[in-house]
Amino acid sequence: MAGCCNTIARGLLILFNIIFWLSGAALLGLGIWFKVDKNVNSYFDVVDVDTEDPYFDYAVYVLIGFGAFIFLVGFCGCCGAIRESKCLLGFYVFFLILIIGGEVAAGALGFIYKDKVETKVNDLLMETMAKYRISKNIRTSWDFVQIELDCCGSNSYEDWDKFNITYNAVRKDFPASCCVLVDKETAIDNLDSAMPKNATFCFNQTTGYYHDKGCVTGLKDLISKYNWIIFGVAIGIAALEVVGIIFAICVCREINKD
Repeated sequence: MAGCCNTIARGLLILFNIIFWLSGAALLGLGIWFKVDKNVNSYFDVVDVDTEDPYFDYAVYVLIGFGAFIFLVGFCGCCGAIRESKCLLGFYVFFLILIIGGEVAAGALGFIYKDKVETKVNDLLMETMAKYRISKNIRTSWDFVQIELDCCGSNSYEDWDKFNITYNAVRKDFPASCCVLVDKETAIDNLDSAMPKNATFCFNQTTGYYHDKGCVTGLKDLISKYNWIIFGVAIGIAALEVVGIIFAICVCREINKD
């Protein structure tokens, strides 16, 4: 009976670590996505995060490294289960406890400082708006974000009043990307093809022809759209980690009995 329980516990531990490896692969993929997807880079640019900055690369590499670390932890768990090594299983449990502690701390800090983060995002958006005319990268990023999120300015289109936005030597109160477009999807792929549904109505702030939502709200809506998915994945990963610890302890106990 004891041998049967040991086999089941080892089999479940190996199965768990296959899932754990997949979560590590997801983190690796996320890091690579941040590195190569130009659309994701646009979101970073509007909050004044320079994706060409070495520190951004370091952050991406840390994310990739954390994914690799999860692979290593999974390796310890699998090898420990297959070889019935209490040493490897001990390292495995220790690393999982560290990961859970880090996740709890990160979640708590995110909740405590969420209002400050929102204020900081607003300040950063205003800083990049001031560079709209002089930086092609920021201009492209703002145009993409405003089109993609159907938003205008940081808090509203009125934020653009602080900056002199000019098109074809004609004074405009805000960029054309604040307007409702004829073909949004085409414009996202090719910003130069963006064509307002009605430029006159748009720049005269006629309701329905421009985006009256601020991009801070747009970013919050984007996060909220995937909030339950993110929350569910986080809870799922934490639950898997706890289950992994339980299985590892069960295998260690069976080893002691043998």
